[in-house]
Amino acid sequence: MRTNLMRGTAALTLAATALAMTACGSSSSSSKAGAASGSHGKVTLTFVNWDGGMQAAVDQWNQANPDIQVQLSKPSGTGYTLYNKLITNNAAGTNPDVTEVEYQALPALIANKVIVPIDQYIGDISADFDKSSLAQVQFEGKTYGVPQNVCPMVFFYRKDIFDSLGLKPPTTWDEYAADAATIHAKNPKQYIGNFSAVDSGWFAGLAQQAGANWWTTSGTTWNVAIDDAPTQKVANYWSNLIDKGLVSPEPNWSPQWSTDMNSGNIIGWVSAQWAPNQFPSVAKDTAGKWVAAPLPAWTAGDPTVGIWGGETEAVTANSKHPAEAAKFVKWLNSSTEGVKTLIQQVAAFPASLSNQNQDALKTPPPFMSDQQDYNTLIAQAAKNVRTFQVWGPNANVTFDAYSNDFAAALQNKTPLSAALTQMQQATVDDLKKRGFSVTG
Repeated sequence: MRTNLMRGTAALTLAATALAMTACGSSSSSSKAGAASGSHGKVTLTFVNWDGGMQAAVDQWNQANPDIQVQLSKPSGTGYTLYNKLITNNAAGTNPDVTEVEYQALPALIANKVIVPIDQYIGDISADFDKSSLAQVQFEGKTYGVPQNVCPMVFFYRKDIFDSLGLKPPTTWDEYAADAATIHAKNPKQYIGNFSAVDSGWFAGLAQQAGANWWTTSGTTWNVAIDDAPTQKVANYWSNLIDKGLVSPEPNWSPQWSTDMNSGNIIGWVSAQWAPNQFPSVAKDTAGKWVAAPLPAWTAGDPTVGIWGGETEAVTANSKHPAEAAKFVKWLNSSTEGVKTLIQQVAAFPASLSNQNQDALKTPPPFMSDQQDYNTLIAQAAKNVRTFQVWGPNANVTFDAYSNDFAAALQNKTPLSAALTQMQQATVDDLKKRGFSVTG
C-alpha cells in the first residue's frame, strides 16, 4: 500500500512561482462561493483515492449521509503521477472535490493552489492530534487536511533465525552493526538487512530520527539543509556497513530482494507500520516468522523514530462544495466510525489520538498473527515520532535526486555523503530556478 506511494518519484511539474508558502493557498471563486454557508440540497462529492478498502468507508459515509454522497474513483496513476495531473487540471477546473495526498507532497499542491485550507469547516483539531501529525498538514497557520495515519519506523526481524543464532533484536545502531557482522560471518549468504537506494522516504525517516531538518522557513525564505550533520551521520553509518559487505545492496521491491526476504537470506527489514501488508507479496512463505521490534536508537534508551509514509485527504480549489468535502474528510480521519473502517479495511494506524485505543487495534495484522502486541508497539512508537518541521515544496526533486545519486554511489562505490551533497545542490537549484527565495 504505502510503499508504492514512496517509490513513485517521477518529476513533479511545479508551476513556476515566486510565492513562498505564506502567499499560497488562496481558494478559487467556486470554493469561496460554497464556503459561505455550505451548499443547499443534496450534493455529490467526487473523491480520488488509490487505497484498497477505501470503498467500505465511502459506503459507510453514504449510508449515514444521504444528502452528501461521495463517489470514489481510483486514479490512473498514484503518487506524483496523480499530483502532476491535479496541477495540470487545476486551471481547467476539472479536479475532484477531495483527493488523497501523501504528506510530503502537500506543500507542492499548496504552492500550486490546487488545494485549499479547511479550518473554517473543521474547526480546531489540535486536541486530537499531536504536533508531529499536525506539522504534516498545517502550513503558515492554515490546515490543509486532517491527518489520516502515522507510520512510525520499526525493525522487523526473523525471530526463528535470530533465535537460532542466539541473537536478540538490536536496540541501538551499534548493536545492529555488530549483529550484522555476526550474521554475515556465520553465513556469508545471510544479511541482517539491506540498504535501499530507491526509497527516499525510508532514508528521510532515518534522518528524522537522527535529528535532521531538511527544510525550514524564515519569513518567505526557504532554508535547505539536506546535507546537515545528522543526515551525514546516517549516510556515513550505512556507507560503513556497505563497504564491509554487511548489508545487502539489493533495493527494496526488487525481485532479488523479495527472493532473499522469502528464503531467509535477508532476515531483517528497517521499515514502518504498514510493512505487514507488504509481507504477503514480498515474503509469502514466511507468515508468522517475522516479529516487529523498536527501531534501533542512536543513543541507548532514546525512543525517537522517524516516519516512512503517511497521508491525508485534501479539498481541492475546484470543489464547489468545500464545506461538505471538509466534513467528509474530518469524519473519515477522526470519527470513531470512519477510523474503525480505515483500521479494518485500509490497515491504517490512526493519527487521531482518541482513536489509537480502538478495539479494532487489539488484533494484529494477519501476517503478524503471533505478535498480539503489534499495535501496542506501533502506538508506543507513534508517541515518539520526530518529523521534519516542514516538507519542502519540491520534495519530489529531492527524492528523485536521492534515487539517482545514491544508486550511482552504490554502483561506483563512492561515499553516500557525497550523494547527499548532490541532493542538497539539486534541491536548492530547483527552488531558485522556480523563483523561491532560498538559502542553503
